[in-house]
Amino acid sequence: MTKPEKKLQDKAISYLKGRGIYYLNLYGDGRSGKGKPDIIACINGLFVAFELKVGENDLQDDQKLHRIRIKRSNGLHYAPYTIHEFISIVEDLLK
Repeated sequence: MTKPEKKLQDKAISYLKGRGIYYLNLYGDGRSGKGKPDIIACINGLFVAFELKVGENDLQDDQKLHRIRIKRSNGLHYAPYTIHEFISIVEDLLK
Protein backbone atom coordinates (compact mmCIF):
# COMPACT_ATOMS: atom_id res chain seq x y z
CA MET A 1 0.00 0.00 0.00
CA THR A 2 1.30 3.43 -0.94
CA LYS A 3 1.85 5.83 1.94
CA PRO A 4 -0.19 9.08 1.88
CA GLU A 5 2.93 11.28 1.68
CA LYS A 6 4.18 9.25 -1.28
CA LYS A 7 0.84 9.80 -3.05
CA LEU A 8 1.13 13.55 -2.46
CA GLN A 9 4.73 13.47 -3.68
CA ASP A 10 3.72 11.64 -6.88
CA LYS A 11 0.97 14.20 -7.57
CA ALA A 12 3.35 17.11 -6.91
CA ILE A 13 6.00 15.67 -9.24
CA SER A 14 3.41 15.04 -11.94
CA TYR A 15 2.26 18.65 -11.63
CA LEU A 16 5.82 20.01 -11.88
CA LYS A 17 6.53 17.82 -14.92
CA GLY A 18 3.34 19.02 -16.59
CA ARG A 19 4.37 22.63 -16.06
CA GLY A 20 7.91 21.99 -17.33
CA ILE A 21 9.44 23.02 -14.01
CA TYR A 22 12.90 21.73 -13.13
CA TYR A 23 12.93 19.73 -9.91
CA LEU A 24 14.89 17.15 -7.96
CA ASN A 25 13.12 14.44 -6.00
CA LEU A 26 15.34 13.68 -3.02
CA TYR A 27 14.94 10.13 -1.84
CA GLY A 28 15.81 9.32 1.73
CA ASP A 29 18.50 6.82 2.46
CA GLY A 30 20.79 6.39 5.42
CA ARG A 31 23.75 8.11 3.79
CA SER A 32 22.31 11.19 2.10
CA GLY A 33 21.45 13.24 5.16
CA LYS A 34 18.44 13.17 7.39
CA GLY A 35 15.71 15.78 7.13
CA LYS A 36 16.39 17.06 3.64
CA PRO A 37 13.35 18.31 1.68
CA ASP A 38 11.33 15.90 -0.46
CA ILE A 39 11.50 18.10 -3.55
CA ILE A 40 13.80 20.93 -4.60
CA ALA A 41 12.72 22.99 -7.59
CA CYS A 42 13.76 26.02 -9.57
CA ILE A 43 10.63 28.10 -9.99
CA ASN A 44 10.84 31.42 -11.76
CA GLY A 45 14.57 31.50 -11.00
CA LEU A 46 14.04 30.83 -7.29
CA PHE A 47 15.43 27.98 -5.17
CA VAL A 48 12.37 26.35 -3.63
CA ALA A 49 12.29 23.40 -1.23
CA PHE A 50 9.16 21.40 -0.41
CA GLU A 51 8.74 19.14 2.60
CA LEU A 52 5.43 17.42 1.87
CA LYS A 53 3.24 16.56 4.83
CA VAL A 54 -0.09 14.76 5.27
CA GLY A 55 -2.59 14.73 8.10
CA GLU A 56 -1.30 15.59 11.55
CA ASN A 57 2.39 15.31 10.59
CA ASP A 58 4.58 18.29 11.35
CA LEU A 59 8.19 19.09 10.54
CA GLN A 60 10.66 17.03 12.53
CA ASP A 61 13.63 18.75 14.21
CA ASP A 62 16.08 17.77 11.45
CA GLN A 63 13.63 19.06 8.83
CA LYS A 64 13.29 22.34 10.73
CA LEU A 65 17.08 22.67 10.68
CA HIS A 66 17.12 22.32 6.88
CA ARG A 67 14.33 24.93 6.64
CA ILE A 68 16.40 27.36 8.73
CA ARG A 69 19.50 26.79 6.59
CA ILE A 70 17.59 27.19 3.34
CA LYS A 71 15.93 30.42 4.47
CA ARG A 72 19.24 31.73 5.80
CA SER A 73 20.60 31.26 2.26
CA ASN A 74 17.64 33.24 0.82
CA GLY A 75 15.94 30.13 -0.50
CA LEU A 76 12.27 29.36 -0.02
CA HIS A 77 10.94 26.45 2.03
CA TYR A 78 7.34 25.24 2.15
CA ALA A 79 5.55 22.37 3.86
CA PRO A 80 2.26 21.91 1.97
CA TYR A 81 -0.27 19.37 3.27
CA THR A 82 -2.39 18.96 0.12
CA ILE A 83 -1.90 18.98 -3.63
CA HIS A 84 -4.10 22.09 -3.80
CA GLU A 85 -1.84 23.91 -1.34
CA PHE A 86 1.23 22.76 -3.32
CA ILE A 87 -0.24 23.98 -6.63
CA SER A 88 -1.26 27.31 -5.07
CA ILE A 89 2.32 27.89 -3.84
CA VAL A 90 3.81 27.06 -7.24
CA GLU A 91 1.30 29.20 -9.13
CA ASP A 92 1.99 32.18 -6.81
CA LEU A 93 5.73 31.78 -7.45
CA LEU A 94 5.17 31.68 -11.21
CA LYS A 95 3.45 35.10 -11.16
